[in-house]
Amino acid sequence: MTIFSFSSAILLLLVCSSDALEGNSEGQPQSLTDTICAGRPRSQCDVELDVPSACATTGNVFIPSCPIVFFLHGAGGNNDNFKNRSGVHEAGYIGVYPQGEAGWNTGPKNSNNCDWTDYSCTTDPDEGDLVKAIIAEIRSQGGTGNVYVSGTSNGAALAHRLAANGGTELPIKGIIATVTQLLSSPPRSGPGTLNYNQPSSSRGNPAVSILSIMGTDDDLIPYEGGSSGVFGGDDSFQLMPALTSMSTWATHNGCSGSYTNSEFSSDQGDNTATLYDYSAGCPPGVLVEHYAVNGGKHNAGGAKIDGARIDPLDFVARVEAGGTPGPPNPPPSPPAPSPTPPGSCINDASWRGKFNDLHTCDHVARDPTIRCSWESSDNVSANVACVAACDPNCATSPGPSSAPSTAPCSNVESFTFLVGKKNKEVGCSWIKNGKRRGKYCTVPAVSASCPLECNSCPGCQDDSEFEFGLKNKNKSVTCEWIANGKKPDKRRKQYCKDESDILLACPLSCGTC
Repeated sequence: MTIFSFSSAILLLLVCSSDALEGNSEGQPQSLTDTICAGRPRSQCDVELDVPSACATTGNVFIPSCPIVFFLHGAGGNNDNFKNRSGVHEAGYIGVYPQGEAGWNTGPKNSNNCDWTDYSCTTDPDEGDLVKAIIAEIRSQGGTGNVYVSGTSNGAALAHRLAANGGTELPIKGIIATVTQLLSSPPRSGPGTLNYNQPSSSRGNPAVSILSIMGTDDDLIPYEGGSSGVFGGDDSFQLMPALTSMSTWATHNGCSGSYTNSEFSSDQGDNTATLYDYSAGCPPGVLVEHYAVNGGKHNAGGAKIDGARIDPLDFVARVEAGGTPGPPNPPPSPPAPSPTPPGSCINDASWRGKFNDLHTCDHVARDPTIRCSWESSDNVSANVACVAACDPNCATSPGPSSAPSTAPCSNVESFTFLVGKKNKEVGCSWIKNGKRRGKYCTVPAVSASCPLECNSCPGCQDDSEFEFGLKNKNKSVTCEWIANGKKPDKRRKQYCKDESDILLACPLSCGTC
């Protein structure tokens, strides 16, 4: 027997009594231009709506709540480019592709008629009102899903701005902002009322999940903030440093402000990228993540991180799943493992992740906490296929005995593992700084076989609460700083003096284990 609630009937009646969302083929989006653009001061106004058949509301008894994802191009970009590469049909999301007026009106523009301080101007594009109208139209057609915004460069500036004005009119659930951060000033700019440049709880802006990607050597949008040539010499417009932008969002979202950082390989800059993840200290369901492509330029949004480009829709899926730290829709955590029989700690060499053929069991082993929940295209979990990488009982196979021992702690000299895109074979000594330790010592086999590097020797662990001040600098750091630089031996010589508090608190980082 089908149970049909009164509230469902009302929702269905509302959808059927107005326009309904029609599905369209991939690469052939519908046009909302006539509906949205009429009467607006925009000669280039164009809005495409991309609705997979699974998200259509026509004739559906149960109204789908597909996420609605806006894709915002950069300055000089074209909205029509998204129809063949957004990925919404495969993901089952609704795509929205608006066209900016020679870019988005988020700062000084030569094409504007009014000064940016004229909030009542009616002859320049009002981006907040445009997006508000698009959302209202989709809602009127039965699109009830959460709203997300993905933008690059000038489009990312608008994504930040829309989220900073979030609320009833702009119900933004999350943004993916590539190569642009928040403005530190001015507080407002451009026409309309949805024109604030920083979020504020006093205006009722709700929490927003954030994924940010930036290059640390961007010569157009400086990673450390300040002025930029995109503002035409108007120094009233100042960018926040990238990490200040992230901490601003974290604080606004009610997060603790602390973050964890992990290092990954990259195909840009100096071939590394750092993830700053604030999510652990955030309210349930809120993600705040920032990738810094070290040495990356203004094209850092296209960088491959550990062999794969970051997919905005993966972030949407994780927020939709309640703020999960892994890939879309991870399976439930497996029950506590029973002892693994000898000879069973073998990875399936043929297993590949659903979204990237480079995601093998070796790739899973580099971050098992997150990646062991991944699945293949035929829905085989890495927990099942990548036994050596994911089963904690396998950690004792290549490493030292887990039985209590009073013998000196030492590495297994014969132990090796694979790293990087070229699967370079390395040993324990390769883990010589804190970034590598944080990334690779989460692998059970590495932790068990390399206890000196992984801080897993009994009685030889750094004090995680200890901090000390750097000489001639007004800055405090933790033990990991000693081993985290390019010249750890120099730092050890300078700070790990005999009988010093640092040496006593940081035996692992000081290399005295």
